[in-house]
Amino acid sequence: MNYKINPEAYGDVFVLPKSVVNENLRLAGAVGIKALLYLYCNSPAGDTSCEAIAKALGADRGDVSDAMVFWLERGLVLKDAEQPQSAETEQPEQKKEKAAPVPEAAPERKAQVKKVAELPISRPSHEQIAVRCSECEQLRLLFSEAQNILGKTIGYEGQSILIMLHDSYGLPPEVILMLLEYALSKGKTGYKYIASVGKEWSEKEIDTIEAAEEYISIQNEADGLWRQFCDLTGIKNPKPTAKQRRFLNIWSREFGFSCEMICLAYEICVDNTGKMNLEYMNKVLKSWHEKGVKSPSDAAREQERWNESNFGKDKKKSAKKKQEVFSSNASYSIGEFEKNLVALRYLDDEE
Repeated sequence: MNYKINPEAYGDVFVLPKSVVNENLRLAGAVGIKALLYLYCNSPAGDTSCEAIAKALGADRGDVSDAMVFWLERGLVLKDAEQPQSAETEQPEQKKEKAAPVPEAAPERKAQVKKVAELPISRPSHEQIAVRCSECEQLRLLFSEAQNILGKTIGYEGQSILIMLHDSYGLPPEVILMLLEYALSKGKTGYKYIASVGKEWSEKEIDTIEAAEEYISIQNEADGLWRQFCDLTGIKNPKPTAKQRRFLNIWSREFGFSCEMICLAYEICVDNTGKMNLEYMNKVLKSWHEKGVKSPSDAAREQERWNESNFGKDKKKSAKKKQEVFSSNASYSIGEFEKNLVALRYLDDEE
């Protein structure tokens, strides 16, 4: 059954922002809603002190004070001495002098994601948590299952984070549980980390079990590839950074390269730059991908074709480079001849 307001009930009215209902109703407790209604009805002429509101509601003054903090932090209420903040206006002359902003070039392979704000520092009160749990059985089950996954009592801090992941970031309880299992698998069960992953999932609209499973699969695949890469190259870093994981996903999932080819690109990069440079490696692998190079022997053949058409341009320079490249010592166990043929081309390109 749907309900509507009786038109005859409209008399002396006051305005209430829609954001109260659309953004804050679920987190605001009963005292908070009543106090806000009283404040909007009696401001600015009436007595709107905590004492007056508590007396009118028949509520505890401390509860009213907590409720006001909630509304103050959301910008719906101001203290008596505060003034609303307004954006500074520019003079017409200043506007004319401003040049049109130059748009920045979008970085390659940067996924388009929606932006969401960090979780607010202010957290729902104990009363608000109790209200939400009484209204939503799913949240009660979420708290219980979260404790089973993490192996500890989540307490007030954990309850606050989980509620905000649900209410502020829009993650369903079943997806939040998958997030907790993912965090546990990484050995990171701190609430700060959980909140940061929740923010990323919300921005990428990972709000279904299927989307969460795909995300976790991609991350685990990159972590496994990184371990292989470290074993072959001797790099001592047990976990990839976010940037390293992003490039690994591009090289393996989009370009289709094996760990062997990624290691080959790494050796070429180290020979030329003296260190691991992800952008340089990406340049090499992207070139191979565009030319259909899939194996070290493919890379060697591609280098030979390139040598045939370019080796005569500057024989002295090429001979010098050839001597330098073929005298380098590589740690990766791919045939030195094939590897150095490939490296030679990228040395030429750098000049």
